[in-house]
Amino acid sequence: MSASTAPVSEAKPFAAIFAGLIVVFALIGAVRLGGYRPPSSVPDNNVLQTRILHVEDTASGAVIVRDAVTDKNIVTYQMGEGSFFRATLRTLVHDRQHKGLGIEGNFRLESHSGDQLYLIDEVTGKALPMNAFGPANAAVFAALMSNNLKGEGQ
Repeated sequence: MSASTAPVSEAKPFAAIFAGLIVVFALIGAVRLGGYRPPSSVPDNNVLQTRILHVEDTASGAVIVRDAVTDKNIVTYQMGEGSFFRATLRTLVHDRQHKGLGIEGNFRLESHSGDQLYLIDEVTGKALPMNAFGPANAAVFAALMSNNLKGEGQ
């Protein structure tokens, strides 16, 4: 009996796939290091209203949301309130930490024509279309824009 060469010939396709993946990752890395940034997800249509939010956690577990320009308190979510608001901000702050940027910084809430609402992290530039999360969740952030608080925790 002779030894089979099947394992050697089966390894060639996997080696080619592996080499192809290395090339793809190298190209993506080169493009990113070259300064390419994907286009912003915020449309260029008219901005109707803007509000800069300063968010602060307290030792008691409450979250205080203030207008960063006037320092006026907009809303305070007590422990157990504002779950969608908290989850949304937690996602953006986690992105900051992942990029090594720290947790401090404001958020910009923009109302655009066509009833579109965006929450923009002023540190990373990441924009979240709040309408994509459904009308009830978008209303949580729309209430912050108008001071007509009808969202969670109210």
